[in-house]
Amino acid sequence: MMDWLLGGCCGPGGRLVFTTEPWIIGVATLGVLVALILAAIPRPRGRARIAEVAFLTAAAGVLLGAVAGPVWIQEGDRVEAGRYVALVDASRSMQVLEGDGTPRSDQVAARLAALPPGTEVFAFGDGLRPGVPITYDAGDTDLGGALAAVAQRYAGEKLEGVAVLSDGIDRGGLRRRVLGEADAVLPRLNGPLTVYQIGEDGGRTDVSVTDVRAGGFAFLRAPFAIEVDVRAVGTSARSVPVTLTRDGQPVGQKTVALDAEGRGTARFEVTPEAVGRFIYEAATPVTAGDAVPANNALSLAVRVVRDRVRVLQVCGSPSFDQKFLRLFLKEDPAVDLVSFFILRTDRDMGAGWDSSELSLIQFPYEKLFSSELWSFDLVIFQNFDYRPYFDNNANELLGNIARYVKENGKAFVMMGGDRSFDLGAYAGTPIADILPVQLGVSGEAIDPGAFAPRLTEGGARHPITQLVGEPTENTRAWAGLSQLDGLNLSRGASQGAAVLLEHPTLKGPDDKPLPVLAVGEYGAGRSMALLGDSSWRWSFAEAGEGRGNQAYLRFWKNAARWLIGDPEDQPVVVEANRDNYQIGEEVRITTKVRNVSFAPVAEAKVDITVDGPGGREKLEGRTGADGSVALTLPASDRGAHRVKVVAHGASGATVGEAQTAFAVTTRDPELEEVEPDSAFLRTLAARTGGQYVAAGERAAPLRDPDAGRRVRDRAETRLYAAPLVPLLFGLFLSISWWIRRRAGYR
Repeated sequence: MMDWLLGGCCGPGGRLVFTTEPWIIGVATLGVLVALILAAIPRPRGRARIAEVAFLTAAAGVLLGAVAGPVWIQEGDRVEAGRYVALVDASRSMQVLEGDGTPRSDQVAARLAALPPGTEVFAFGDGLRPGVPITYDAGDTDLGGALAAVAQRYAGEKLEGVAVLSDGIDRGGLRRRVLGEADAVLPRLNGPLTVYQIGEDGGRTDVSVTDVRAGGFAFLRAPFAIEVDVRAVGTSARSVPVTLTRDGQPVGQKTVALDAEGRGTARFEVTPEAVGRFIYEAATPVTAGDAVPANNALSLAVRVVRDRVRVLQVCGSPSFDQKFLRLFLKEDPAVDLVSFFILRTDRDMGAGWDSSELSLIQFPYEKLFSSELWSFDLVIFQNFDYRPYFDNNANELLGNIARYVKENGKAFVMMGGDRSFDLGAYAGTPIADILPVQLGVSGEAIDPGAFAPRLTEGGARHPITQLVGEPTENTRAWAGLSQLDGLNLSRGASQGAAVLLEHPTLKGPDDKPLPVLAVGEYGAGRSMALLGDSSWRWSFAEAGEGRGNQAYLRFWKNAARWLIGDPEDQPVVVEANRDNYQIGEEVRITTKVRNVSFAPVAEAKVDITVDGPGGREKLEGRTGADGSVALTLPASDRGAHRVKVVAHGASGATVGEAQTAFAVTTRDPELEEVEPDSAFLRTLAARTGGQYVAAGERAAPLRDPDAGRRVRDRAETRLYAAPLVPLLFGLFLSISWWIRRRAGYR
């Protein structure tokens, strides 16, 4: 009763604390005194009056005490009994059927029932969540992470024990460390560990492809190896056939010999004939009784790139520009360079000189620009005049170069000088059709004045002119380069071409600045025009600051990459957000469309064709303001899928096309292994000083009798809110009023 009146227990050993600010208590006290004085002065003295004021003062004292906010605080320590924690593996490998046809997860309930009463149970997969697993569908198993989470959750507490119920198929790294590293740092445990194996050893048959290795990329027309690891358990077979396919088409088949542990490796040698991304899949036959048929196949995405770029450099005369570019191309290990310069003509042969008196070999132009031309990826005309060499078949040989670009998807560069562009009489030739500048200048065809080229809006975006990744710094980098010595004049950019660098003052017939660097796409190929012969000076802008010749090198590396059609530098780029998908997952295909200046193309119509084992699916959409569109489709058919995208501009003309590939699989990474790993579970228990309990065995868990935790208790009784306060206040005030009325006062 007393505890109720006081608002709680006010046991011994506590202390009284007033929670109201002192100045508030002082103001309240002053107010109460003034009120009492005013109430006592006008009344005549007597016993009744004294009693009235006394009880009124008592009521005021109760009120004042409540305003002060008294709280009775008691603090102390107590020890709680230690808690027992169980971790249950909730991954999908726990669904594997045992020899009696039941899932191994059915063994969990019996194990939990044998643990101490009140055991706190947590399910773990790639995370930790409280409670017994309702479904065993976690996509990963990270036992090390689960043990670390328990240690953090119960930090500072000594647990009575920790039990782990798992099949031991750990994918989080703890298994590798326990079995492979003698000095590995293991998770800190808060109590003795008992490991219960879930699932019997043996008793099931499974053939699986455990790994496919080939590296992330391969080189065009260069053989590379794909190695396939297989494993067979529960079978007497000593060999397994393995089939390799690329985008669903057969590549080869091998028979793999198995060792005593049922492991083997098949090695395939593959020679890719095209660049791009391809899906290779290794598979073994699914036999009756296979525990997990989904792990009999495994896919791998391989990106095929060019090994070396074959470049033909033809120079009409020696120069610093020729020397610097030849040195750059020759020192690049990714370039196979064939270079001709200071060329000997038929006129030299007809001048009466003997071959032994001429130090130069004759220029084999007919062979180069006919049968040999198609073996090159890039042709560079550097201050080269074709007329002294080609004689009567110039139109045919120059026409070969135009077809080489348009039809074969190759690249062409013309650089300036006194033998290039209009000074080389290229106007009206087939070469003029693949140049991004218009020839046919009347009058002077060259301006000798020095100038600093200016980066255009298109140049600020284009990959060729990206000397620095950050836009502002890139513009500053171009502004800081050395001036060029002169410019080959033109009639401006060709239709559809992009000007990346322009002259700061000279203008063409269209009143636009004359191009210094222009690029264009012609048929399946690309072309670049650099209307100057002193780009070598860009080597010295940074060299003077002790930073080498990086600007010059970056420019030509970027140019070569764009010209040969690197997949990332195409006007249309398509990619799937992953290489592999599970059946039922959503495949997201993103397409980016850019024009020749690499500006995003908005409202471009995108047609996507997806060819897979189940047939062909078509998607279509339009790009947004950023030039991209993302379309989705469900992954419904197992196997390789090839994606082809064709983009059309507002006029309906084709902007470009691109391809990629992805694979759909029924393979579950969590089911790559089906045999419980008793070696891991046994070693984990031994290395942590715990206990291992095999499947089917009975053993009480390890328990620490001294486990427990010290708990700090704090009890606060708010006396100002106790029921006794209003009772006393009302009682004293009522008695005071009653005495006053009995004395005849109002």
